[in-house]
Amino acid sequence: MPEDFEKCVKEGGKVITLKLGKNKYMHLCKDKNGKWHKGEIKTKKSK
Repeated sequence: MPEDFEKCVKEGGKVITLKLGKNKYMHLCKDKNGKWHKGEIKTKKSK
């Protein structure tokens, strides 16, 4: 994960999940100043 995203999570930022299509998603973290930090794009595992 990007350093700024992990720092945001450790400092208590709000984490949401953004859908990017059928099987891809990305986590976003909003810090206390209102700035969004992007995480890595991930793929859902098939069952």
